[in-house]
Amino acid sequence: MNTFIDHDLSRSHTRIGVGAEYWRDYLKLSANGYIRASGWKKSPDVEDYQERPANGWDIRAEGYLPAWPQLGASLMYEQYYGDEVGLFGKDKRQKDPHAITAEVNYTPVPLLTLSAGHKQGKSGENDTRFGLEVNYRIGEPLEKQLDTDSIRERRMLAGSRYDLVERNNNIVLEYRKSEVIRIALPERIEGKGGQTVSLGLVVSKATHGLKNVQWESAVFAGRRRKNYGAGQSVASDAPGLSGRQRQLLCDFSDCLR
Repeated sequence: MNTFIDHDLSRSHTRIGVGAEYWRDYLKLSANGYIRASGWKKSPDVEDYQERPANGWDIRAEGYLPAWPQLGASLMYEQYYGDEVGLFGKDKRQKDPHAITAEVNYTPVPLLTLSAGHKQGKSGENDTRFGLEVNYRIGEPLEKQLDTDSIRERRMLAGSRYDLVERNNNIVLEYRKSEVIRIALPERIEGKGGQTVSLGLVVSKATHGLKNVQWESAVFAGRRRKNYGAGQSVASDAPGLSGRQRQLLCDFSDCLR
């Protein structure tokens, strides 16, 4: 069992990781869970969006050929939760994304490992990567780290005791749209035909400012459209309506665009 606390210094995101592992000669099995420990923060990458760590988990298997320990392969399945999660990056956000990753690796000498992997996700999202990894062990003679005969030792349980835990060290993020404008309106207005009626629009938040307000509705059909500057008292001439009461009743979800 293992427990980690991941903290991104540049974005102040924090995540808790809990994992379990089973290792033996030529085989590694592991499972990890990731739980967010920090809330929504303004995203520096996506305009008018907030971001936070996404909850998720993964399972992994890694193995090597006993007859040829230089060659290995791994398989991973991962799942994250949220309405807009950037498992494949901030520009490819998905709801509850998942992915399976297959990789092959070749270690010519203990110091170097070459790898090639392909990740396949939902809705056709995919990613292919090639890697070069340097595995330098402090305190071990360089001659041994360049000795091909030492590779088999590292594939054994006793020789892999210095290997790092198999987990995703990158914090996967969930995104949501920020509130950029907040408008308060009365539930109902009434007025006589031809009367100027105040619509009572109140703008309490406008992140990018408010240039004007434009009203459109079928009840204003045939009348001149009006634009009103931000911060002004908004009013409209009520059209003459048929009927004895001659009142203007306006549903604001229909009037404001």
